[in-house]
Amino acid sequence: MLYVFHGSDIKRGVEKAHSLINSLRAKKPDAALESISADNWNFSVLEGHFGGQGLFSNRYIVFLDRITENSEAKEKIIDFIPTMAESANIFIVLEGRLNTELKKAFGKSSEKMVECNLPVASIKQLFGSTSSKEDFNIFALADALGMRDSFKAWSIYRQAIDFGLEVESIVGTIFWQIKSMIVAHTVKSVAESGLNPFVFMKAKKASENYLVDELESNASQIISLYHDGHRGRVDLELGIERFILAIDNFSEVRPR
Repeated sequence: MLYVFHGSDIKRGVEKAHSLINSLRAKKPDAALESISADNWNFSVLEGHFGGQGLFSNRYIVFLDRITENSEAKEKIIDFIPTMAESANIFIVLEGRLNTELKKAFGKSSEKMVECNLPVASIKQLFGSTSSKEDFNIFALADALGMRDSFKAWSIYRQAIDFGLEVESIVGTIFWQIKSMIVAHTVKSVAESGLNPFVFMKAKKASENYLVDELESNASQIISLYHDGHRGRVDLELGIERFILAIDNFSEVRPR
């Protein structure tokens, strides 16, 4: 049995997916829960739940949490959607925006498929009335990173990708924002920073949301991702996406 939650409103998708999991576990307290994400993706583990039941339980609930952020998982999963749907175990899939091929495949086989999208008003609030990549305000992403709002930053990033902006140009904007915050964090005046006064004031305010070590670590990660992407070691689009989603997790400490 297969349930799918997907769309641009990832927060609502998470809530709905976990609500279903909690409901199923209340009805089937002997069911074992297996969670598989992009980070711990292992096809053999997934395959082991296609047919059989657990040794000490009547059924497995398998939660696939945005596994298509893993390039191998994204490539393989489409071939096994019908198998998950036919399994005696319960598969719950949570994803962001699905490409046309995956959306069609999940829709054809799932018991229930729920699309969780940001309402039009929220999209306009985040992105304005943008209708093309020429009009897209990529600096909204820089502002969201400065606020350390990973969800808003991720939403803008996905919108930028959908509008056809090159990942390299997005990386440039992210790196510029991080470097501006480092400078604003470490100098005493606008003149010393060499930045435009307006840029300096925004970067100074944003830098209060980070420690200097965090900003320097972020800058190093972006540089490494950029070079590894060009060398074919990582999928740059997915690498930047995961970087953005992790910005809330660098430290429990916040400067004041």
